[in-house]
Amino acid sequence: MRDGRGGETEGMGTDAVRTGETGFAAHYPAFTDRFRGSEEEISRRLEVYLPDVDRFVAGGGVLDLGPGRGEWLRMLAARGVDAVGVDADPMFAAAARARGLRVEVGDLLDHLRTVGDGTLDLVTAFHVVEHLATDELLAVLAQARRALHPGGGLILESPDPTNLAMGACNFYLDPTHRRPLPPALTEFLVTTSGFTDAQIRRLHPREQVDLSTLRLDGVDEATGRLVGAALTAALFGPQDYAVVAVAA
Repeated sequence: MRDGRGGETEGMGTDAVRTGETGFAAHYPAFTDRFRGSEEEISRRLEVYLPDVDRFVAGGGVLDLGPGRGEWLRMLAARGVDAVGVDADPMFAAAARARGLRVEVGDLLDHLRTVGDGTLDLVTAFHVVEHLATDELLAVLAQARRALHPGGGLILESPDPTNLAMGACNFYLDPTHRRPLPPALTEFLVTTSGFTDAQIRRLHPREQVDLSTLRLDGVDEATGRLVGAALTAALFGPQDYAVVAVAA
């Protein structure tokens, strides 16, 4: 179970990247560099969560599951936030440590189980949950809820399969993805795992494309506008979503 950050191409499952393993795991750092986006781009995308840091963090610290290149941890460090990452990929962890970040090598769920009850302010996981089986995800959510104090925060970001291009194609760029998670399902699992006030946030639309002026033979103008607007949303709308929730 490991992950980086940003878009449809991050992450590994719980049994994937291990020290000395060959196959796709050996190519994964280069894979993320090619398909993920620059560190500057990913950092800009993560800025949307800084108000959540101000909302939740009050001295208890942050645990980031699958920090990858460490953009989020660097942003937290710049704000003076005590944050630790855990990543199963030793190469990512070593690179992050070389930049002065606190990243431990290990399985995400195993690490969560070592965290004391109610000791964290915030648990984050960017493009991790789509790599987990349902029972694995529920176990992670249960341990995150235990480790968070009441009122602490949870942020999960994942590719949005309600975008047709994402759900039908781009999600599968990463062969370690298990299956797309519809936003409503993720919100449901979070809510039934001891979290409240769950919000679904739609993120990262594609380049601005407006098909509302689409004209179709035999279709009146008003209906054509509706069809064009629906296609714009379905094909060029948000690529990702986040579920942000509060520990009950």
